[in-house]
Amino acid sequence: MNINLMLLMQAIGFGLFIWFTARFIWPPLMRAVETRQKQIAEGLAAGEQGRQSLVSAEKRIADMMTEA
Repeated sequence: MNINLMLLMQAIGFGLFIWFTARFIWPPLMRAVETRQKQIAEGLAAGEQGRQSLVSAEKRIADMMTEA
């Protein structure tokens, strides 16, 4: 078998692999990554809200202790 033909067939095979990956694998993978990023951002926002709520509760407790 000629080495040029073998290289050509490998290049075609690699091109088909790239096309298949870009067409069928990459879009669902990117959607999954974006969904995960949104979940992480929501979790961080909820954590920050919880921290602020804790600070507010500690302040109220300190005010109540001062009154008592």
